[in-house]
Amino acid sequence: MISVIVCTYNRDRVLEDTVRSFLECRTGGIEHEVLILDNNSTDRTREIGERFAARHSRVRYLNEPCQGHPHAKNRGIRESCGEIVAFADDDVYFTPGWLEAVRSSFDRRPEFSCIGGRVVPSFEADRPAWLDDDLLWIYGVTRYGDQEREIRHPEIPIGCNMAFRREVFERNGGFVTSLGRKPGILLSGDEDEFLIRAAKAGMKTLYVPEAQVSHRIPPARLARRWVISRFYWAGVSDIAMRQLGDDRWSRAFLARKSARALLRLLREWKEAGSLLRADSDGKIRSVRKQVDFCYQAGLLRQMIAEAIALPAP
Repeated sequence: MISVIVCTYNRDRVLEDTVRSFLECRTGGIEHEVLILDNNSTDRTREIGERFAARHSRVRYLNEPCQGHPHAKNRGIRESCGEIVAFADDDVYFTPGWLEAVRSSFDRRPEFSCIGGRVVPSFEADRPAWLDDDLLWIYGVTRYGDQEREIRHPEIPIGCNMAFRREVFERNGGFVTSLGRKPGILLSGDEDEFLIRAAKAGMKTLYVPEAQVSHRIPPARLARRWVISRFYWAGVSDIAMRQLGDDRWSRAFLARKSARALLRLLREWKEAGSLLRADSDGKIRSVRKQVDFCYQAGLLRQMIAEAIALPAP
């Protein structure tokens, strides 16, 4: 059986489309279930989830009151029944062959413990001219090619479209709850940390382009202010993930990285005001410089936070 876990928080507008697109997938006799994992939403999510569960025997609705994306994912792992556990975001469209591609890949390639599918963008407003392809990774868009192949760190499967053999969790535990999305902040890193841990344990990841989803990008996430914030939190997350544990080599890496970030910020301090504003000229080169500055600021912020023992975000 394949268990598909859709974690959601206050996304009733898009959740219904996501679940419906999965129910339209070809099943080919594949045993499966869908777990709608509500992370204590305050909108109509419960109503939508319970309605799907009442109408479809393979759909279950669960509420996880402890907020944070890793808490929801870990609850989904515990509640699921499948020997394959897959994760999808609540704002994707599944392609009709997604379920068949996941099942076939695990059957054909027993040496792989994890699968990452292709993620393509679905823009819900005009794409800004300054948003070039090199920035699309913040939306989870993959650029791993058209052929099935092994992917290795720093390439990783994208959290909105990935699947694991259950043994991965039995051997490595779940997702670290000090990282990952929480209401009001764009912290991440929980999936990266888990995948790095699994790779160190010898577990291999296969990229499967046929297991494709479209990731919806609403107008609010095409605003420069959101993009800047996302890069800032990427910097925070990068350091927060590496601060876990006491590995001395990781600590040395962090020290070097923070020193480089400080030097870059000092070199650009005269431009700091314009680089932190969301209304600069909008040229691609200017935006790249702007988001890099904010990423470096996030790196340094998290190093300082640990140094003075601020609580984790």
